[in-house]
Amino acid sequence: MVLRRAEQHQFYMELTPLLFYFGAMVLRQAKCNSVCSSESITLVQSFLSNFSKLGLNDSKLYTPTLSNYGQNCSRSTLRCFEMEMIVLVGETGQISTLPKRLNSLSRQLSDKFEHCPQCEVYKEEKAEEFLKTLLHILGIMCSSSNSSKR
Repeated sequence: MVLRRAEQHQFYMELTPLLFYFGAMVLRQAKCNSVCSSESITLVQSFLSNFSKLGLNDSKLYTPTLSNYGQNCSRSTLRCFEMEMIVLVGETGQISTLPKRLNSLSRQLSDKFEHCPQCEVYKEEKAEEFLKTLLHILGIMCSSSNSSKR
C-alpha cells in the first residue's frame, strides 16, 4: 500500500500526539520511581493489621536492624527484607507485590561498604517484629526522600 503525500502527512499528524503521550508516560514513570514508596508502606501495614488472621505468630525471620540500614549497607539490608518477605508471603499463601516493590527499591540504593552482612547473619525475630522493623525503615526512607526534594 502506497500512501500519497497528503495521506502520509495526515498519518504523521495523528501519530504525533500518541508519541507525546507515550513520552509523558515514560517520564512520569521515571519520576514516580523514587526511593520512597508509600505503596510499600501500605502493604506492610496491611500485613501487620491482618497479622493474627494470617497465622504468623510462630514465624521467625532474619531481621536486619535500623542500624544495619543506616550503617552504609542499605541495599543489602533491603534485599534481606525482600528475600524474607518472599518466605513470609509463601507461608501465608497471600498474593503480594511487596517483594517485587522491595526489589525495585533496593536497586535504587547502594552499599557503601564492600562487605555487608549476609541475611543469615541477622538475628531471627518474630514475624511481627520483622514487619515493624521493615515499616520503620520504609518510613525513614520516605522521610529522607521527601526532605531531600525540598
